[in-house]
Amino acid sequence: MSERNEQFRGTFDASASRPVSGGFADGEATAVFSPLDMDAFAVPEETGARKRRLVWPWIVVGIVALLAACAGGGFWFFQSHALPGVTLWGHSVTGKTYDQIVSTINDSVSGTKVPVSYNGKTVDVTLDDLGLSVDASTIANEASNAKRDGAWWQRYAFWVKHDVTTEPANPKAADSSKLSQKLSIDEVAPVDAAVQLSADQNGFDVVAGQQGQGADAEPVAKAAVARIESLGTSPASTVTVELQATDPAVTDDIANQAKATLDSLAQNPVTIKIGDHQIAAIDAPALAASTTINANENAKLSGNETRNGYVVFDADKLQQYYDNTIKANLSTGREDREVIVNGVGDELQVIKEGHDGVTVAAGADANVGKDVVEALAKGSGSVSVEGTVDPMQTKSTKRNVVIDLSDHTVTAYENDKAIMTFNAGIGRGNDPKTGECTGDLCTPTYCDPNVYDNCTPNGDFKIWLKYLSQDMTGNLTLSDGSNESWDAKNVGFVNYFSKTGCAIHRITTTMNNSQLVGGGGASSHGCVGIGWDVAQQFYNWCLMGTTVHVQP
Repeated sequence: MSERNEQFRGTFDASASRPVSGGFADGEATAVFSPLDMDAFAVPEETGARKRRLVWPWIVVGIVALLAACAGGGFWFFQSHALPGVTLWGHSVTGKTYDQIVSTINDSVSGTKVPVSYNGKTVDVTLDDLGLSVDASTIANEASNAKRDGAWWQRYAFWVKHDVTTEPANPKAADSSKLSQKLSIDEVAPVDAAVQLSADQNGFDVVAGQQGQGADAEPVAKAAVARIESLGTSPASTVTVELQATDPAVTDDIANQAKATLDSLAQNPVTIKIGDHQIAAIDAPALAASTTINANENAKLSGNETRNGYVVFDADKLQQYYDNTIKANLSTGREDREVIVNGVGDELQVIKEGHDGVTVAAGADANVGKDVVEALAKGSGSVSVEGTVDPMQTKSTKRNVVIDLSDHTVTAYENDKAIMTFNAGIGRGNDPKTGECTGDLCTPTYCDPNVYDNCTPNGDFKIWLKYLSQDMTGNLTLSDGSNESWDAKNVGFVNYFSKTGCAIHRITTTMNNSQLVGGGGASSHGCVGIGWDVAQQFYNWCLMGTTVHVQP
């Protein structure tokens, strides 16, 4: 209790109604009041020093909350609007939606008219009059996504600029024929270069274009493009045109670039798969059936089209090709592939191509055309459809030949089983009993892979050249200094296995297989001769690339 309260309490008697000693001096009766408890008016005090109320932290919290709300709202806003600092052709599009940017571009295109003067006549020319169009959607998409791949702080920094400069249309692709028609000019129309399927149907060829004569459309197109990029702010100055030689819209250079694109896609085709199994590939004929060349690489495409450079892919045409050509040739029943290989596995001949058993689920390939053209626009890839595949197997028949010089035989093997053995005459330089090389005119028993490019990895030979009939002539200086020459006409059924000129052929003297037992006394300048009655049979069986092993 305070000191003042203590003094006040001393004036009154808490239990009596009269004044006590120390009361009023006049002695008059005085009203007596109940004692006044001053504690009832005291402000409660906390233990220790009294705390002061602090307001400024709440202000800070409020500011932070406000900033956070603004930041969150800004983040949300710019998810669907162009980021700060983004410009289109130098004009700010910050805060605009994709649709607003599309509308801005389309308004600029539709409002663009270039005054064009020819021979005293002036007409307003639009972009459409030049055969050009603008893909506003693609350009707007580029503006909407500008800066979004940068660091987070760069995305929303208004001082970090990004100008979208994609040209709305290619002035070089302007159609001089349409401009000449607009100006009533009699012209000789240029002929576009073209890309067509090559004769082997594995690639593409270019058909050269031809120049014409008419109005030069490129300066007019440049003026139109500049006005579009100004978004209507630049003045429309008159362009005077003159007659001159005019290039086609699709020049030889453009056609060659398109050919390179198509050839690349044909060599590395987009595939159609069920699971891990390829059921088809988009080859050169499929590309030829579903593509066109468009010189204006920024032209607006229809909803079913995509592009890769100057090549435009049509999803509807590709779907039609798939339905009529690819799917029509798929079979639900498997047929195994049959091939002939040599002793080292090289494929020599395909007996039967074979195919997988393929069943596509109902409706699973309804959008193949659309999916494939999207992959083609990227330059590669595959498209998956639902279904089942029974993979074909490959049946290989191995063929190889063994020439035994000591036995004087030629044996044909299939799958390591001897199927034909012929008697043979061998090189004069081989020992008739052991087959060892003892002279200058030997049938070779060793193939140096550094010298003979037809050697197999184990040193044996391969058939590398075949003739139904050949005149064989030669001249050789022997080790003793003497000269050996020969001139054999119409040697039949020749199968070369050595790059030095050694072959298996019909023997030059008229002898049949039975007459050549033990060589029959016949010899050659290194070749191997077999009977007249079996030479054609062996020739037909011994395919190009068949491996030949020569042993003493």
